[in-house]
Amino acid sequence: MKISLALLLACFMMHVVAQDKIVGESNTPFGKYSIDVTTETVTYKGQKLESYQLCYDNCKSEILIGVQKLEGCKSFVVCLDDLQIVYTCKNGVFGVSKKPKQKSTSMNIKETLNTQQFAFQKMITSKPKTEAELLGLIACYYPVLIKSELFTQES
Repeated sequence: MKISLALLLACFMMHVVAQDKIVGESNTPFGKYSIDVTTETVTYKGQKLESYQLCYDNCKSEILIGVQKLEGCKSFVVCLDDLQIVYTCKNGVFGVSKKPKQKSTSMNIKETLNTQQFAFQKMITSKPKTEAELLGLIACYYPVLIKSELFTQES
């Protein structure tokens, strides 16, 4: 719970550098993050989604976030290789919505996801946020959802 509160406070310190770029500190081993609009798209349930690229100082993997506009809300599909994790709002609550299914992937989901954090992240906030604020929350919470050390760069 202390981690969640610390991450939430850290996310409020994020700021928008330019209209399409968001930067902040994740307060995780992944380090500082930047989020930029990208021309790449994320495909989710057969739909091509407008996307952002999420980069961390200490992460060697490319992470894309697709934005799906829903009635009264948005879902964010976070893609690391072919692992897709969905953050969405439901009944006014924003958080991770469902565990991904194991596909033909180089990552083993059971070895990759922190199931305790997955349960904690089902409710990140119940207050409406802007798209930039929600992206900042994802950037802060996503690294603790991934328990594998494979994604951090060695010093």
